[in-house]
Amino acid sequence: LEEIPRPVQDSGNILKQGYLEKRSREPSFFGSEWHKRWCVLTQRNFFYYANEKSKQPKGSFPIEHYRARLASQLRKDSRKKCCFQLLCPGKRSYEFTAPSPAEAEDWVEQIQFLLKADLSSLTIPCEEEEEE
Repeated sequence: LEEIPRPVQDSGNILKQGYLEKRSREPSFFGSEWHKRWCVLTQRNFFYYANEKSKQPKGSFPIEHYRARLASQLRKDSRKKCCFQLLCPGKRSYEFTAPSPAEAEDWVEQIQFLLKADLSSLTIPCEEEEEE
């Protein structure tokens, strides 16, 4: 049984992980603009690695102000139903292709769930809830 390396910066729980294709910011003329990345979603951050054995992420960003949505307009091919985006006002957006439409939906749902859960637990102390 192989141990999955934990992201060093974040010992938080891993909510979801798996291979996604990530769209590069500067599409190269030579290769695909989509690169396979091992992606890890924790309660605070989204990490992406070259592969699941990598110890150092190629990149990461705090997930808290992002929202996720399915985005079939990102591709023209048969995998367009597998695409989703992470969007944040004023920040770079991220675009991914999942292995299947169901996986894409699951990533989106996990991220939306995380944001709802997190925001509600962070903002309002319980006693003051009636004052809305």
